[in-house]
Amino acid sequence: MARRISAADIALIILTLLLLMVIVYRVSGNITPLLVVKSGSMEPTLRVGDVIVIEPASPEDIKVGDVIVFWNPWYGNLVVHRVVHITEEGVYTRGDANAGIDPWSPIPYRSIVGKWTGFKIPYWTGIGYLSLFLSGEIYPPYGMLLLVGLIAINLFFALRGLLRREREPESSQEQGEDAPPA
Repeated sequence: MARRISAADIALIILTLLLLMVIVYRVSGNITPLLVVKSGSMEPTLRVGDVIVIEPASPEDIKVGDVIVFWNPWYGNLVVHRVVHITEEGVYTRGDANAGIDPWSPIPYRSIVGKWTGFKIPYWTGIGYLSLFLSGEIYPPYGMLLLVGLIAINLFFALRGLLRREREPESSQEQGEDAPPA
């Protein structure tokens, strides 16, 4: 008998594939192409909680006006800012909401992770905030505790389902097929 695939099954498959993609990127040392905006320095273009899609960029691909993602040389965190000036040593950047050029400029080209493709999932969907919450970046440690709790609950129900399947006798339909005709 063919089993129908439900919307919940499709959602689970998609989420599992996304999780695997993130794990592969992290293990390989690369940054995932999806990045959550964590500060208001790029408002109104990008808001806290927006999820942006980035792509790798070589120095010749970067132009004045591009929004790039780079490693902050002072703090070691990722920053999303706009290129305002290009030199041989690197690029000068500024957040759209900031008054002046970033004090850590110029950003060496080797520190640039990529540039924004222009595609974003808006903050009002809540996806970016959920990511920030679960990663412990806002309201720590509640997000991490919730994530660990959800994983534990899922493992419990998965193990319980496996144990029930092992204890269940074969279905009556299967038993009826093996039974001699009356």
